[in-house]
Amino acid sequence: MIRKSAITIGTFDGVHKGHRFLVNKTLCAAKKNNLRSVIIVLEEPIKKVKGLLTTYEEKIEEIKFLGADEIFIIEIHSEILSCDPNEFFDKFLCKMLNVSEIVCGSDFAFGKDRKGDIEWLKKKTREKNIRIDIVEPLKDASRQISSSYIRILIEKGDVKNAARLLGRNYFFTGIPFNEKGAGKKLGFPTVNLRVDSDKLLPKGVYISLITQNKRIYPSLTSIGIRSTFDRGNKIVPETHILDFKGTWKKLQTRVMLLKKIRDEKKFVDSKALKAQILKDVSMALRLFKNQKTG
Repeated sequence: MIRKSAITIGTFDGVHKGHRFLVNKTLCAAKKNNLRSVIIVLEEPIKKVKGLLTTYEEKIEEIKFLGADEIFIIEIHSEILSCDPNEFFDKFLCKMLNVSEIVCGSDFAFGKDRKGDIEWLKKKTREKNIRIDIVEPLKDASRQISSSYIRILIEKGDVKNAARLLGRNYFFTGIPFNEKGAGKKLGFPTVNLRVDSDKLLPKGVYISLITQNKRIYPSLTSIGIRSTFDRGNKIVPETHILDFKGTWKKLQTRVMLLKKIRDEKKFVDSKALKAQILKDVSMALRLFKNQKTG
């Protein structure tokens, strides 16, 4: 027979502090009652959002790091999402996962039209003699930590406050690709990444960190449509690595945004752009130097 489990369910976009709190509660419940910990993850939000905080791959990587025994993925077109709450509970949670304890937020709901709300769940778990731990939303100051609020902060370029709610720096990942080398011609070669089109990329120029194969470098990242060169409307992140010599490998790369220093701007010519980049690089170097000496 399948070992009994402690479970939690969610979309977990961003895997922010509130999500981590919920997962850790599940892991503690599993350990305390000798259960296996199962994190049930929706592949993507049911309602379309304007940019994901984490792509599917990023989200699963972050959740794996938290140490659950098992991660169960529910695909967005799965029949599980559209079934009746009773069917979801009896066939999926009880029969497939042999659930013994459920950890969930106070606003949790599942099943077709979200009919399986907290009150329904309380009644159902009493009938089945299953423990339920309802967790109140984690707050920062007086505001609830949520993916939607973090999304607003990211869109505004407020990556510093977003990082506080995420519990880590906001990042994006991708594989480098060759461009026309406009940055290199200006004296500032960049690493350009192909990023998942669903990923939320905030426009602007940011002080950043870039990492590959566990090596981390200070950097400066511009995210935008590169209006000075009229490259169309596609948003592309370009990262200049400070004090780096050599060739950046075409391997999975992560860029972490630390601080926005200005909006994207169209310059009259490449000379004016170069002058601004010199100022941006100087600001970034000062920040990293102050961090080392501080």
